[in-house]
Amino acid sequence: MNSTNYFPSFLKEKPNQLKFGTSGIRGLVAEMSDLECYTTIKGFIQYLLEIGDIQKGDPISIAGDFRSSSERIMVAVAAAIEDSGCKVDNCGYIPTPALAYYAMQKSQASIMVTGSHIPDDRNGIKPYKKHGEVLKTDEAEILDHVTKIRKQEYIKKVDETIFNEMGMFKKARSLSSVNKEAEVSYVRRYLNVFPPNCLLSKTIVLYEHSAVGRDILAQVLRGLGAEVIPVARSDRFVAIDTESLTSYDRKFFRQLADEYRPSDICAIVSTDGDSDRPLIVDEQGEFHRGDVVGIVVSQYVNADFAAVPISANDAVAIQLEKDGIAFTNTRIGSPYVIAAMNEAITKGRHSVVGWEVNGGFLTGTDLVINGKVLKALPTRDAFLPIICVILQAIKKDLSVSELLAELPRRYSQAGLIDHFPVDTSKMIIERFSPLQGDHIIQVDFEDDGVKVIDKTGRTSLLDSQDPITRAMLEKRKVLKRYFNSRPGFDDIIRINYIDGIRITFAKGDVSHIRPSGNAPQLRFYSNANSQERADKIVQFAVAESDGILRRLEKELSAVDQ
Repeated sequence: MNSTNYFPSFLKEKPNQLKFGTSGIRGLVAEMSDLECYTTIKGFIQYLLEIGDIQKGDPISIAGDFRSSSERIMVAVAAAIEDSGCKVDNCGYIPTPALAYYAMQKSQASIMVTGSHIPDDRNGIKPYKKHGEVLKTDEAEILDHVTKIRKQEYIKKVDETIFNEMGMFKKARSLSSVNKEAEVSYVRRYLNVFPPNCLLSKTIVLYEHSAVGRDILAQVLRGLGAEVIPVARSDRFVAIDTESLTSYDRKFFRQLADEYRPSDICAIVSTDGDSDRPLIVDEQGEFHRGDVVGIVVSQYVNADFAAVPISANDAVAIQLEKDGIAFTNTRIGSPYVIAAMNEAITKGRHSVVGWEVNGGFLTGTDLVINGKVLKALPTRDAFLPIICVILQAIKKDLSVSELLAELPRRYSQAGLIDHFPVDTSKMIIERFSPLQGDHIIQVDFEDDGVKVIDKTGRTSLLDSQDPITRAMLEKRKVLKRYFNSRPGFDDIIRINYIDGIRITFAKGDVSHIRPSGNAPQLRFYSNANSQERADKIVQFAVAESDGILRRLEKELSAVDQ
């Protein structure tokens, strides 16, 4: 029996089965039935039991964010834990990194119910092993165990199953009382390392919205001596994407800066829904992207290695090279960043960090700050970047805007086309990839051939007669039809294939095409020497119905037919 197409007799409709995305499991709330959440988590727990990560009877910590569906999904997760022979350690509604930090210190597995920054009609489940995040190498085996659990549940008869015809529990189940220890330990993580008055005389505006960590962040900042002005608290879930703010968001921050300018604020700060991604706005009301913020944090903590996704603003690479910090670019998603950090640790690096374009900052090793040890937290964290940026500005006697103005002046933008056919996205990537598939990660075009870099880091110079050279020159020729001089593009000098297709042009423009990891979306990123140019590159790419991506879709679909 294949659980993918088997229809349980007790259900009214065929269930939509949950899948892993870029980081964790996400889906529409309407598709996240109690049955699907229960079987998915039961499968995850069976995997942990099989590999010896946990034992029967062990506690598993859970928490959730403030979106409307989180409590119901947490109940399903708790039921799966109990019915698997383990104990539920309910940590309540706290940030994802707070749950992860507490559970890692306790050597407990944990499960966070959150959809992060996505709208309230969606949610997700992020599982952790006892020492950290689930990595890509775990996913296939987890899904195999989920399939087995689904089969066991799907074959049950109406009077045997605990689910009704809609895939919801027949009898109501509830959560156990909340254990506050996770929240307390997360606050202590910062207050025990940073001096108690290090933010004394600093006024910080805290945009609360529906961030699950809003009260905890205020507690930490006040504990470090800051005056905190909370604004815009919401009882309804607000989807804040720190990687792609709306024009409304940017206008709102400028208005806040103007309103509180007499208070001499040093910054406006916030996080996304589950408080693992920081949002940092300077005293002038200008938002600063997380990839650039990460540079400042790496400087403050004296990192000797950084792992950063390939989609980051290339100011990161420029500054890290200048600072003498070794780094590597990864595919997009925290599991890839963590894998790169782990590799650096095995090679002897001592102060290992990583961060994502959304600003979530990861520490792969313990770090010594002001003579105190900050324990490693290899998952996205929002609090550390917020604190470090303000402290670095104080250390250099600069405002936050002046501090960030010292970094290389490169500008980024991101956009996407929703409901873009997944098969067509794959065709686009395959059409312009090297013949050897994923073995080659970068091609540089030279005057008399190409320079090729493979996954091991080995560089090869290929002359004009080499088959790879000829194939890549042809692919570049086709790309030039789309990225031509009309929208201002010049010669293509490099194509990177770490995650999607990242094209670099002679005068510094960068265009990056990447299919979404968990949705029918085609994403597009740009880098340029001005914000206006970065914005225009994205507009040229995602415009309906004759933008670059739509033209690629039409022409490749026509060829396929």
